[in-house]
Amino acid sequence: MAKKDAQCIDAKRLAADSRMRSRTRFLRNCNVLAIYAVSLLIAGVVLAKCLPEYNKLLDQKDQLSGIQSHEQLVQEQADQQLREYRALEQDSSFLEIYGRDRLDYYKEGERVFRFSREESL
Repeated sequence: MAKKDAQCIDAKRLAADSRMRSRTRFLRNCNVLAIYAVSLLIAGVVLAKCLPEYNKLLDQKDQLSGIQSHEQLVQEQADQQLREYRALEQDSSFLEIYGRDRLDYYKEGERVFRFSREESL
């Protein structure tokens, strides 16, 4: 009889252990899912917060490239004007050609061909 009672107690203990392990496994899986859900929620919040800032950054980069290209164009024009100024200052033949062109002068026996540019509207 004692043997049957011991077997019965062992069987009950095994069933209780099995239920406890099953419950523990279930709770562990729920905890893992909860951690994943919270992580996804945090990632979503971070992305939602950073996306407008990222778009603003892209817009500012576009503006910067436009400003830099305009700056390069202005710098090229300034260099061209500086070269003309130095040529006018230092080169008498360039000064003569430039003055004759601006004042519509020409030498005797010289043929001058003028081409008018069509202004596009």
